[in-house]
Amino acid sequence: MNSRDFTSRGQSSQPLSPASSLPDVDCVIVNHDGGASLFAAVLSIRSQTDVDLSIVVVDNASRPEERERLAAEAPNVRIVSFSRNLGFAAAANEGIARTRAPFVLLVNNDAVISPDYAARLAARLALDDRLAAVQGVVLERSGERVDTAGLEWNDRGEAVPVLAGVDASAIPRAVFEVTGVSATAALYRRDALTDVAPHGRVFDDRFFAYYEDVDLSLRLARAGWRFACEPHAVARHEGSRTGRRTPFRRAVWTARNRWRTLFANFSRRLLAQSLPALLRADLAHARRLGVPGVMLPLLVWPWIPFLALGQRREAGLLRRWPSVGPIPPRIPAAAAGS
Repeated sequence: MNSRDFTSRGQSSQPLSPASSLPDVDCVIVNHDGGASLFAAVLSIRSQTDVDLSIVVVDNASRPEERERLAAEAPNVRIVSFSRNLGFAAAANEGIARTRAPFVLLVNNDAVISPDYAARLAARLALDDRLAAVQGVVLERSGERVDTAGLEWNDRGEAVPVLAGVDASAIPRAVFEVTGVSATAALYRRDALTDVAPHGRVFDDRFFAYYEDVDLSLRLARAGWRFACEPHAVARHEGSRTGRRTPFRRAVWTARNRWRTLFANFSRRLLAQSLPALLRADLAHARRLGVPGVMLPLLVWPWIPFLALGQRREAGLLRRWPSVGPIPPRIPAAAAGS
């Protein structure tokens, strides 16, 4: 079986489960002044079909009027409010800790998911107990191109979105394996999260934002779990609102968290051998920032030796960049139906 092929399992002859046996899913949304995008996200989640779903919104010190509006318009949504911005990682941990369902759906506050999104992902997790998490194809806001279909690694030691920029009409039609999932809109198996976070802190709180889902995917992969993309589950993503407002801060967080992820999950030998390429990745991001980018290496690189000195000699550190088999042919929808 192709390592990315998740479609060859035998079909069950058992009758369909009764309506009372719908998959049990808890959804966690982390919010900070999401505005209209938040309410569109919540509406799409409340519109999910064929799942028994509850919603928790963890609010990171948004404007009071936004929380009041959410309580009025979505009274069945549980709101957990904090007086300061905890960041995505810590806030997501707070939300997950307040849920109990066997499946945990994370959705960004600027993402909208199709009505069958959660049900399709839950069915995939139920079908294959090797999977820690699965996501659908997340399109850009326009719906014309792919934002992410999962995570993969390049030779500069960066986790990058699978199929990013690919025309939406040319996405694969079959489920395929990926090396990790983006927390933009992903469904996690609670047992897998418990496996790598027995004390309940699923994401590393220190990350604040960016790369926390990459680190989680690596920890799960090191524990033997796998990931998949279900292309028939579709979402749309506006893109990082905070990142657009503060691109330099986003770049610094991303660079620092990438190095933290590398030292936490990869062997010293691989990092030493790849050091020139790893540094070139930071320089490439610095150039995209223009003049302010000059500060990026100055703020990030002095921190690297301390990470290296603090690296724990854990068993199971990865000795190569994660990879899986080839993605199935990207067949345009029109051709697939002919």
